[in-house]
Amino acid sequence: MSASWRMKALCLAGRIILENGGETYRAEDTVMHIAQALGLAEVDVFGVPSGMFVSYTDENDNRQTSVSRVYLKGFHLARVDAVNQISRKLTSGELEPSGLYAALKDAERLGADLSPWYMPAAAALSALGFAVMFGGGPIDMLIGAFCAALTQLVNNRLSHRTAGSMASALIGSVFCTMIPLLFHAVTGLGVTDAMVVSALMPLLPGLSMTNAVQDILRGDMVSGVAHGARAVMIAALVAGGALMGTRLFHMMELGMHLAQVTPAAAQSAQLSMAGQVLMVAASSFVAGAGFGALLHAPKKAILWGGLIGIVGYLTYWFMMQESISEIIAMFVAAFVAATFGQLAARKLRMIATVFVTIAILPLVPGLGLYRAMSALGQSDISGGLAIAAKTMALFLIMAIGIGLGSALFSVRRRQESRVRF
Repeated sequence: MSASWRMKALCLAGRIILENGGETYRAEDTVMHIAQALGLAEVDVFGVPSGMFVSYTDENDNRQTSVSRVYLKGFHLARVDAVNQISRKLTSGELEPSGLYAALKDAERLGADLSPWYMPAAAALSALGFAVMFGGGPIDMLIGAFCAALTQLVNNRLSHRTAGSMASALIGSVFCTMIPLLFHAVTGLGVTDAMVVSALMPLLPGLSMTNAVQDILRGDMVSGVAHGARAVMIAALVAGGALMGTRLFHMMELGMHLAQVTPAAAQSAQLSMAGQVLMVAASSFVAGAGFGALLHAPKKAILWGGLIGIVGYLTYWFMMQESISEIIAMFVAAFVAATFGQLAARKLRMIATVFVTIAILPLVPGLGLYRAMSALGQSDISGGLAIAAKTMALFLIMAIGIGLGSALFSVRRRQESRVRF
């Protein structure tokens, strides 16, 4: 492989990871291991969410350096995992250096031929699970799934535009709030909380939050803050869209009593303990698996991430049933989900991010976010701010739980990476 092709391969590997939602540290580590497998010396790699810098010394003792601009295309974790697997195969000798660039180009094109209806279908599936988790019935499931699918169709139209994902988060959250409220006002059917929140949940930035925690844990404050800022911005846009939708609804003077329940309360009141556990487990699996499909995660990761999500959410649910503080329940559940996600990644030799992100999504306090915006939309400033403060505290404690669960594996992983990848 010539010097120019080696540099192209290194830059392509890092760019694929960053463009498709991978962590910055993963892009750096993967490029470093590929370079070492190619026999390159004095390799330096520096990545940020918007760029990749690669430098090494070739066999003629000349310094080769390249800078690549990176634009986030969306979230496609199967491509990130594919690059990770290519790096492993190259390091172990299963892949010849001559086939590296072609393998990376195949990874870059992975999933390019998916139907335009794939994302709406995945969002609808996730919304179905969340509707049940938040106490909804068949009507709520249908309306929530419809709104979630509609939002993804809007995202498909805006994805090629600058800041398209940000605009779709705002516009989509307005749709996801207005349509259920209007439906309930006209028909009197459904549980508004379940319909609205189930549609909003697929919009929340679970992957960006996970990436922020992972990068900060490894001391990469620049990338961690960048991912964190993106997560906060998207969450703020979703909240702002929900507030706009609520305000518009009440300005139309269609405001009426909106049915509100606690998660799973509607069905749980009529089920035995075994039935409640089964319902919670099934709904959390469907919600997490649907979100994993939205992230284009590998099929195996969707399955295991959904199962880990069951463990995490049941941990939270059982603690809440015992009247344990929600803050404590959230921390323990996030820690459990992150720990099992890391274990699954080690066992299956896949990226941990996909397991952790899918597993923690059922725990995201989207209901509190919506209720805060609903209260503000009805001019209940003090009530809305109180709910918002509690919701932000839950987000923070969940991030801490994820961080602690992931940190338990980081030291050992760094030690092992010195001898193998």
